[in-house]
Amino acid sequence: MYSDFAPFYDVVQGGAAESFAGWIERRVGEAGIVPGSLLELGCGTGAVLELLPAEWAKVGVDVSPEMLEIARAKGLDAELLAADIRSLSLGRTFDVVACVYDTINHLPGSDWPSVFATAAAHLADDGVFLFDMNTLGRLRTDAGEEHTTGADGTTVSMRILDVGEDRFDWHVRIERAGTIVEDTIAEYAVALTEVRAMLADAGFTRVEVSGGRGVPVDDDARRLFFVCRR
Repeated sequence: MYSDFAPFYDVVQGGAAESFAGWIERRVGEAGIVPGSLLELGCGTGAVLELLPAEWAKVGVDVSPEMLEIARAKGLDAELLAADIRSLSLGRTFDVVACVYDTINHLPGSDWPSVFATAAAHLADDGVFLFDMNTLGRLRTDAGEEHTTGADGTTVSMRILDVGEDRFDWHVRIERAGTIVEDTIAEYAVALTEVRAMLADAGFTRVEVSGGRGVPVDDDARRLFFVCRR
């Protein structure tokens, strides 16, 4: 996944990394935590990690060698590891565990409990687990539509197809300087009630969910944000 898209990833994301880094810092502060450490599950190119405070001891994990290669080239003040977030076992805990930018959606719903268990196993007793997801409603609504964006001479077109069983394939076409790259990225949707049950099973007893300012918290919100504590 992202093997062909990786070199273009940062260019086409706009200010998304800034938004997610800001959300992490804000929610950590609101939770009353003075973090010394953070683990990011699915860190990709390290775009979020590089914007988080330098005084945090940061670890980023990703399964894509292409994405990690870009992250390492940035010289981040973070430890970067190639591993599967469903089976990660570092033998240490962190004040904050984050899994942002709909990373969780790239896994089938049957694998989400493993990710939540990973987060719980690596979270300090008074720590906070932060993640977001694209909702079932958003992916169903966007299926069949084509979205085109451009930045720094790069044009990206995405078309989402509903392939059944709550799987949605994002067909990506990238054009830059006469070069065309195409990739397919799968996303999976899980209903909010199921996600809440999975989190409870993982030991998260305090779960706050937001759909953004003034947005109802349900499966029709485009994106949901979770702040989880044990």
